[in-house]
Amino acid sequence: MISPDSSQPTDRSALFAKQPILLHEASATTASGNNEISSVSSVSSGVEGICSPVSLNGEFSPNIKDEMIHQFHPGAPQPLPSLQIRTDLPRTAQLSPSKESDPFMHHSISSSSLPRRTSSLRGFLERPSSGGGSLSPASLLSSPQLMAMGDITPLPSPIGGVSPWKIPRRNSQSLSRTPSLLSRNGSSLSLRLSDSSQVLGPSECRSRSKQRGMAEMLGADKHSDTPSKPRPDGAPKHARNRSLSEYVPPTKAIPIKRPIAVSGSGVSQGIFSSSSTDSKSNKLHREQHLAVHRGIAIPAIRPPTPPRSSRSTSDGDVEPVILSPQSMDGSDEIYSVRSIRSQQPRKYRKLRELGQGTFSQVCLAVRMELQDDMESGYSSSLQGVNAATQKLVAVKVIEHGPAGGADEERLEVSLKRERRKRALLVLDYCPGGDLFDVATSGPRPMSPELIRRIFSELVAAVRYLHANFIVHRDIKLENVLVTLPPAAMEEITDWRTYDRAVVTLTDLGLSRRIPQPPESPLLHTRCGSEDYAAPEILMGQPYDGRSTDGWALGVLLYAMMENRLPFDALPGTRGDPAKLRARTPHRIARCEWSWYRYADNDGEWDPQKGKDLEGARECVEGLLKRNTKRKSLDEIASLEWVAKAFDVPGGLKRGDKEVPRPLSTTLPKQKASSSEDDNALNKVSRHVTQPISQGASQAMLYATGLTEEDMNKAQVGISSVWYSGNPCNMHLLDLNHRVKQGVEQAGLIGMQFNTVGVSDAISMGTKGMRYSLQSRDLIADSIETVMGGQWYDANISIPGCDKNMPGVLMAMGRVNRPSIMLYGGTIKPGCAATQNNAEIDIVSAFQAYGQFLSGDITEPQRFDIIRNACPGGGACGGMYTANTMATAIETIGMTLPGSSSNPAESRAKDLECLAVGGAIKKLLKEDIRPRDIMTRQAFENAMVVVNITGGSTNAVLHLIAIADSVGIKLDIEDFQSVSDRIPFLADLKPSGKYVMADMHKIGGTPALLKFLLKEGLIDGSGMTVTGETLAKNLEKVPDFPEDQKIIRPLSNPIKETGHIQILKGSLAPGGSVGKITGKEGTSFTGKARVFDDEDDFIAALERGEIKKEEKTVVVIRYTGPKGGPGMPEMLKPSSALMGYGLGQSVALITDGRFSGGSHGFLIGHIVPEAAVGGPIGLVKDGDVIVIDAEKRALDLDVDQETLAERRKQWEADKEAGKLPPTGLTMRGTLGKYARTVKDASHGCITDALD
Repeated sequence: MISPDSSQPTDRSALFAKQPILLHEASATTASGNNEISSVSSVSSGVEGICSPVSLNGEFSPNIKDEMIHQFHPGAPQPLPSLQIRTDLPRTAQLSPSKESDPFMHHSISSSSLPRRTSSLRGFLERPSSGGGSLSPASLLSSPQLMAMGDITPLPSPIGGVSPWKIPRRNSQSLSRTPSLLSRNGSSLSLRLSDSSQVLGPSECRSRSKQRGMAEMLGADKHSDTPSKPRPDGAPKHARNRSLSEYVPPTKAIPIKRPIAVSGSGVSQGIFSSSSTDSKSNKLHREQHLAVHRGIAIPAIRPPTPPRSSRSTSDGDVEPVILSPQSMDGSDEIYSVRSIRSQQPRKYRKLRELGQGTFSQVCLAVRMELQDDMESGYSSSLQGVNAATQKLVAVKVIEHGPAGGADEERLEVSLKRERRKRALLVLDYCPGGDLFDVATSGPRPMSPELIRRIFSELVAAVRYLHANFIVHRDIKLENVLVTLPPAAMEEITDWRTYDRAVVTLTDLGLSRRIPQPPESPLLHTRCGSEDYAAPEILMGQPYDGRSTDGWALGVLLYAMMENRLPFDALPGTRGDPAKLRARTPHRIARCEWSWYRYADNDGEWDPQKGKDLEGARECVEGLLKRNTKRKSLDEIASLEWVAKAFDVPGGLKRGDKEVPRPLSTTLPKQKASSSEDDNALNKVSRHVTQPISQGASQAMLYATGLTEEDMNKAQVGISSVWYSGNPCNMHLLDLNHRVKQGVEQAGLIGMQFNTVGVSDAISMGTKGMRYSLQSRDLIADSIETVMGGQWYDANISIPGCDKNMPGVLMAMGRVNRPSIMLYGGTIKPGCAATQNNAEIDIVSAFQAYGQFLSGDITEPQRFDIIRNACPGGGACGGMYTANTMATAIETIGMTLPGSSSNPAESRAKDLECLAVGGAIKKLLKEDIRPRDIMTRQAFENAMVVVNITGGSTNAVLHLIAIADSVGIKLDIEDFQSVSDRIPFLADLKPSGKYVMADMHKIGGTPALLKFLLKEGLIDGSGMTVTGETLAKNLEKVPDFPEDQKIIRPLSNPIKETGHIQILKGSLAPGGSVGKITGKEGTSFTGKARVFDDEDDFIAALERGEIKKEEKTVVVIRYTGPKGGPGMPEMLKPSSALMGYGLGQSVALITDGRFSGGSHGFLIGHIVPEAAVGGPIGLVKDGDVIVIDAEKRALDLDVDQETLAERRKQWEADKEAGKLPPTGLTMRGTLGKYARTVKDASHGCITDALD
């Protein structure tokens, strides 16, 4: 099974998180040096809440027993187990009106002009009331999010006003949306303990307030003796949450840069400049503020905040939050709280800060079970902690005033509105991240079963809120936490019967109460994330929050299915990314969206692709509509796909009813001496190197020579197609060793392995050629097998011969882990004394046979040619299949610059081997994967280069197959479309006179690509394995020398259109591929000479039966993918024709292939092939065949009645077993290949689903 990050649809469900919740509010005392600033407030009694596995925490009213649990029944708006929320608050006159004021009507922002906000629940407690209107502490809403809702609802953004932001003071906090340059490894915390004496390391220091900044804000700087240093220019700046304050007036709309996708690992990606959306930036995007809040990126230094209340501790009788006397820097903070339900005290030790939000801070803490004789004072070794009951929690510290991201005016307003007190919310810790991590952890969506389960739970949670007249208003991937760690997810085989909740809906900071009927539920305030906002919100219309919550669920479901947001520009859309992003609100307002991954050619839902998600389609299409046509959540919940998503008798249970999680780590107790960056790169291999349950795996790895330090490093699988029996491949083992050296210099572990290969040149013209094309898929299968079974984090593949390149690329696309191809390089030209020391190559050896037959050369001359054609290691030197594919793949971006043209035996190739280690490390750090690079635009660039250089027709097969491995549909008509507009410019063999070594001398492939980029023939915006765009890679590449003659200018092409021509007609209704360079003309008409085997043709040629003075179309059939089997190449026949001097009088057509070394009037890839009853099987000697490249026609000039008669005879011969044998009747690897392979027009792939 491929690991969770692979492209396989196997259990992408493995990356998850958990965060059910407990509620506490406590006082705080913080000591620092000799000065003490304390803040004490009265404690609200609370429950150590029954935690919601799906949505919220809550408590019943006091007259309901604590043990009571609501059970979930599909179709009814009831909570899942423990979804208890106290909602019967008495109504008072002090409640804010249900209809909110418009916050964007004022010309300036002041405390008097701000609209009224939802009343603070704590405010209820402090307002005078009597009798039944009074509230007891136990009657509070016991969800921590709802408890904090009134106090952390964000202030209306001044951006929304008519006047612009007030110019901030010098040195004030910037409001830049640029993401932090730093990143935190991992989407969730993973504690590492090396031994029992090092149970917990010191936690991270809390953010510090600047004394001068605080004094300035409070007008107290006159008391400061020494001014603080100004903030460094390069310091990270706070990135404000788009969901809180990104309103831009329509008349002044400025496109806001989208951050790039954040992977499940949380590795910082950087921002890629691109003129196409088909790049890394086109995937799902995590909001920058929440990236900090979740701990995905390290936040900027906390800006100054006002001091806490100076009220005496006598104002409350609760235990304060204390610091260890031995640690006065805040790293050992102890949170003392009291359970709302049991009134029992609880203590939690802070371990580290997880994230800093605008209104709160989230820390990781551990619950402490205290011995009776322990009173106060705690050492850093967690003395007194009962190891059997230690439990990790997340403590959310909510303080008065914004914690950051506010300018001077907003801070001043907030000080007048916020209570100067501190609330602590204790939540269960989520070890796996949020739903955003899951949705972006790989190129393909989650499994249909998991998508169904998660969505049904969310529908139940949101309906529960709505039943209690609460609207969430900020539903998005980042606000859904997943309750299971990765290891637990791998063990679940049936999501319908899993009895624990999978997700938790959190962050109700923007939620609102809506009045009960008959009052209007309509709201007016624009809030939440723009990407999930319904059209009526963006257009400023009054909206029903229940309907907009449904819209947001539709966006979320689409994102889980498609791994992208519905209103982002489609991948491949050309244009400036900022402008495309700016159009998103317009697309939302018009409800313009379409399917992409599950779309047919017209952009409509393809039932075949989405056969497992038909119910999801109905939900998305029912929710992403205008509010007048939008389905309600009750209607959605009644659909069978939602209502029957799980079958758990008695309802779902809380996830923490299991044995308490021990504090001891699940990582092996080994020294983690490698850097934190290196540890973050082993996202895949750590499945076997880290868990104590994988001791046998680790023992095997130790046996290979790995050390304890190595077990923390990323493992790179270095695959080579080495074997000594072929010059294209015989040097690849040496390159493999050099690559391993570079990988280890980069701080990674190189794991070498091999795959198989077949030499086309050796097997050409024999039955062994049937194994050539089949070896391409065998290479892909073998690399996929090793990468999946061995859990390697990345792949470097080193191919040499023709089918090696597409084989390794197909494996990279399937596995989809950071990967680089390093081409083995091209051979040097040979030299024959008998040919006046002219440069020769492998095609010279093939053509020597025909020259000898015609008498042009003698036997000693023939032997001299074949003896000296290949002088050493490297792939065949012309623009044959190997160099064609290497050049195309470099154009796509999957090799380092110059890899395709660096000779095999050169210093450049040696340096490339060493450099690839650093490159693969960068891909791991930035989580750039093959599917981020191999986009449709990249394949179009490759097709352009194939036509420019006169490359092999095999490129049609291979590029279609590689594109299929990454989920992109290419077909033969795409090649024709490119060929119609791209000229043929390169004077390279086989149709020209130069070889790749000559190309290298004038700058190689990088110089060619720079030339094409300047001429506007290719797009440079695509990502490459360097971590930069193609255009960026080419910036410093020298131009071609002015006197070079290999690549002609556009004004003087060899042929004004491409040499690859797609022909159809009565002889090839499914298509065929012609290699027509122009020197042989563009049309040919001749009489057929039919052969069912290429050996029969060679024999006829030797007998002199093919006449130069007659126009003949040689037909070699039963050589297709199934008939050959393996679709062998016809280089031997085509070379014999050219060597015999028949290039002008004979055309050759076949359902087989042609080598990149073939030239002449050649048509191959005829579909359907003879073995499956194609028309080519009905041709007889003497039939007239018409080839017209200008009309793109390949026709058999035989009437339909005659063809019908011949078909009857063909069927009879098939039944009688008189037809030539095919692969369909074979066993072994060729038999398996023949039964699984698709036709040539579909790339001859073997892993198609249909």
